[in-house]
Amino acid sequence: MSFALRIKELREERGLSQVRLARELNVGTGSVGMWESAGEIPPVKKLLVIADYFGVTLDYLVGRSEKRTFMPESDPFFEEYRALSPEKKALLRSLLRSWS
Repeated sequence: MSFALRIKELREERGLSQVRLARELNVGTGSVGMWESAGEIPPVKKLLVIADYFGVTLDYLVGRSEKRTFMPESDPFFEEYRALSPEKKALLRSLLRSWS
C-alpha cells in the first residue's frame, strides 16, 4: 500500500478531517491533501512525527511493511505509551535520552 493510501486510511480510522490532521501535525492544510492525492511524501522528520502520532512504524507508514507496530501488544506499558499525545511522547523520549 502506498504512503498516500496509508495516511488516508490512518486519518479516517481516527475520524479526522484533513484540516484537523494538519492542525494536529502542525502543517499547512494543503499538505495533508497533497500527501493523500498526489502521493507527495513529507521529509523524514515529518514522517517520524506522523508515525509517532498514529503509533505505527515508519516502515508501515511508507508501505514497506504490513506490521503496524513493533511494540508488544500485550504489554501494559506500551498500551499506555500508544495512548499518549505526540507532545507527551516527545517529552518522554527526551527524558529517556537525558538519562542515557
